[in-house]
Order: sequence, then C-alpha cells, then structure tokens
Amino acid sequence: MLVFVGLGYSLKHLTREAYEWFERANVIYVDTYTSLYEDPLELLRDINPRAEFILAKRRDLEGESIARIVERARREVVAIAAPGDPFIATTHDAILSEAIKRGVEFKVVHGLSILTMAYSRLGLQSYRFGKIVTLIYPEHFKPLSTLDVIYDNLSRGLHTLVLLDLKVEESRAMSIPEAVDILIDLDYRNMLRERLSIALARLGWRDEKICAEQLYKLKNYRYPPPPHSLVIVGRLDPVEEEIVEYWKKKCN
Repeated sequence: MLVFVGLGYSLKHLTREAYEWFERANVIYVDTYTSLYEDPLELLRDINPRAEFILAKRRDLEGESIARIVERARREVVAIAAPGDPFIATTHDAILSEAIKRGVEFKVVHGLSILTMAYSRLGLQSYRFGKIVTLIYPEHFKPLSTLDVIYDNLSRGLHTLVLLDLKVEESRAMSIPEAVDILIDLDYRNMLRERLSIALARLGWRDEKICAEQLYKLKNYRYPPPPHSLVIVGRLDPVEEEIVEYWKKKCN
C-alpha cells in the first residue's frame, strides 16, 4: 500500500487519519524540499518509532527512486508525507502515476493546504478567486505569464492567490517585500502598484501575520520569515470589504 499523507504546516494540523496511517507504516518518507514546516519534521518519527524513517531530499522521491518506492509499496505500507495537502503544489504525481501503472494500491490522506487556509482565514469568498499562480525569481526569464493570469483575474473582478517561490534545498524563500518589488517591476500594464493586496506570512503558524494594504506599501511592514504568499484583491462585495478593513488594522 502506498499512502500519500498531507501534513498541513504544523504538527497541530495532523489529522487522526494521518496518525493512523503513520502507525501502520513500515517506512515513512518525509518530503523536506517542497515547502517549509513550522515544527521539526524529525518529531514525526515519534509517532511510529518502529518504522524506517527517511527525511527525503528530491533525489529520494524522484527519478530512479520512484520504481523502488512503488515496488516496495506492493509488499509493505509505504507512507510519503508532504507539507500541506498531497498533490497541491507538490511534485509527487509521478509516484502516483507509477503506482497506477503497476497496479499498486494507494491512498490519499488530505491535510490543510495554503489554498484552503487562505480562503478560510481571510474571509474572502472562495468562488471569488480566480486561477492561482506562483511567482518565481526572474533570474533566467521574466515570468510575465504570472502577470497575465493576475490581469485576467482582475478583468473578471476575481482575487488572485500568489504563491511565492520556495527553493528549500537552496535555503532560499521569496519574501513579501521581494515579491512586491518583482511584481511592480514586471507590471507592464501599470495595474498593480496601488492595487489593494493582502500579505500572508506563515499562514497557519503560531506567529502568522496578515496585512491588507496597497501593494507597494506592503513592503514597508515587518513580517516573520517565510513561507509568504500574497493575494491580489479583485472586486470586493460588502461583507468582504468589512473583513478586509479588519486586516488593514493588523498591519502594524
């Protein structure tokens, strides 16, 4: 059995179902490279000290490793744990695809994701969000397609959740001030600088910070370290306006 387990972003986010599958597992791979986690991932070892426990790097869960993992799951319970929710902004669909090809049974155990937390925590209506985008560092090319999606969402009055680049294995994570500078620099339609936006710092963590302001002003506030995200706000309904006023007061 191959079990994909969503960890949320803190040990307090673990579901009862996640605990139950960890206790049954013969081996637990913990993804350490697709996102950041509030608590030390080594603490997951305590749930089932009998299991083989692997803090996995990219090479452990990709490429040639996939076939070995799937074949082992044919005879044992193999858990692959990832921050957030499996298959939302993660890279493990290749393992799932291989399991399906080989006829290996699998299970998905869901966890909190940045998507559900952003919608629920901010009080913005989920159906008023458009397509999600990731803003990457413009080192090799300008990610103008990210801007195109934001523009398209705004044209329809929709909010945009902007995930910020994470290069965990390089110890590099885009911050809100960096993202603001990049977006304003790339903004070829001059639509974003004064656009109402919401900064999300460590959403769901104990030291989270949420701040609503014009985009260019968001870089003037202090935030806890990443992971960070942004919401570019579209057209607000009256209830959303009231809630956003609350987040404006939380900036200082």
